[in-house]
Amino acid sequence: MIIKIAGAGAGKTTKLAESIIAKQEIISNDKNIYCITFTNNAVSCIQDKLIEHYGEVPENIKLSTIHSFLYQDIIKPYYHLLYDTQFEKISSIELDSKPQYRRLKISELEKRGIIHVSVFSERAKWVVCKKSSDRKKEKNMRILILETFSKYCGQIFIDEAQDMDKNMLEIVKKMASLSIPIELIGDPKQDLKGFGSLQILANDFSDKTIHINNCYRCPKKHLNISNSIVSQVEKQTSEKINGELRILFENNINMSKFVKENSFDLMYISKKNDRFSTHDKTVSNPQFETVFHEIEKLFRDNFPTKEELLIKQAAYYYSNRLIMAFETSNNSKEAMKILCDSFTVDRKSYARIIQALEIKNKLPADEIIVSSIDKVKGQEGENCLFILTPDLAPYLFLDKKESNKTKNRLYVALTRSLDKLTIIVSKEVTERYEADFLTAFFNQYI
Repeated sequence: MIIKIAGAGAGKTTKLAESIIAKQEIISNDKNIYCITFTNNAVSCIQDKLIEHYGEVPENIKLSTIHSFLYQDIIKPYYHLLYDTQFEKISSIELDSKPQYRRLKISELEKRGIIHVSVFSERAKWVVCKKSSDRKKEKNMRILILETFSKYCGQIFIDEAQDMDKNMLEIVKKMASLSIPIELIGDPKQDLKGFGSLQILANDFSDKTIHINNCYRCPKKHLNISNSIVSQVEKQTSEKINGELRILFENNINMSKFVKENSFDLMYISKKNDRFSTHDKTVSNPQFETVFHEIEKLFRDNFPTKEELLIKQAAYYYSNRLIMAFETSNNSKEAMKILCDSFTVDRKSYARIIQALEIKNKLPADEIIVSSIDKVKGQEGENCLFILTPDLAPYLFLDKKESNKTKNRLYVALTRSLDKLTIIVSKEVTERYEADFLTAFFNQYI
C-alpha cells in the first residue's frame, strides 16, 4: 500500500493519472486497474489525461466514482452469492431521519431487488469483509469471491481518499491484506465529513506514507496563514510570489454594496446567519429543481446507456456549478459556458436551461447568498471571498488546535484562491475578540 498525503492545490488528480499511466506500462494485460474517485469531475479529469496520453482509455483501466465501483464491481456480481439477493435497481429516494423508519424503508426496497445508495459501502463491506450474522457457508463463499477478484485486480487507485467512510476503510484494509496493490492520495486536512479514515491509514502505515508539500494553486501569502494551523510535516510551499490578501471587517463596510462591486469567483461561509445565506439549492428551490431537471434530461438524451445514478450525479454537479456561476456573474450565457465547454447542447436545451437559470427564488431582499465551505471544496477561483465566523475563528487564532472537521473547514476556506483572497471578519468575531488583538494578528500576514 502507498499513501500519498497532498494538501490543497498539490495536483492530486494529475499525480494520480501519472501513477495510473506508470502502472499501465508494466501490468499484465489480463489485470484490471481500478481508479476510484469521489466526484464525476475527478473521473472526467483523469479520463482526459489518459485520452491525452493514449488516445483513448485502455480497456483494462476502470474509471468510476466510489458508488459505481462498489455497486458494479463488488455488490452486483457477488452479493447474491452470499446473501441470495440480486440487486437490479438503485434508489436515491429521501429516507426518514429516524433510524428505525430509515432501516425499514431500506429493507422494503431490498426485498424488491432495489438497493439504496446510502448503504452501498456497508453492503460492499459485507461482501469483502464480513457481516455479523455470517455462517460457515458465507465465510467459505467469501474466500472464493476474494480469490476470484484478486486474480483480475492488478491495482486499485483511490483519489480524494479523505472522503472514505469507515466501511470503505475496512474494505481497503482487507484488500491490502490480500496483497492487492493499493495507492491512495488525499488530504486529511480536507476531511469535512469527519470520517478520519485516511488519517487512520496514514497512522497505521506510516512507513508507506509520503507527504507531498508543493502547492500550485495558492500564493505564498495565502499559505503563510493556512500553514499556521497545520502540522510541520504538512506545511506547504509555493513558487507563486504574487497574490493579494485583504482583511476587512464587516462592521466597517456595506456588505451588499461591496459584494456587488467586486467580481468574486467564490464566496463562502461556514455557517449561515441572519445576513448571509448558503440557501440550500436542493430543497424547495424552483431554480435548482428546474435547472437540474433540464440538465438531467439533456444527459439522458445524449447518454442513453449510462447508469441512472451517474446521470443524476453529473446533473447535480453541473446544476450547482451553473447556478453558482450565474449568481456570481449575473450572466446566464456566461454561466452556460461551463456546460457547453464539456458537452454538446442543442438549441432547445440551451434555451430551457437559460430560462431555468433566470428563475428568481423568493428570498429576503437584503440576504446575501454565498456558498457553504463544504460546497466549494474541490473548487478554486482567481478572486475569493471568505467570511470568518465564530466557529472557525478559535482555530485560526490557535485558541483551539485539535484536528476535526471544523478545523478542516477553515483550512479549505483558506486554500481556494489562485490570486486574491479577501477575508471578511464577521460582526460576531469582532464582538468576541479585542480590536487590538485582531489588528495585530492579521497584520503579520498582510
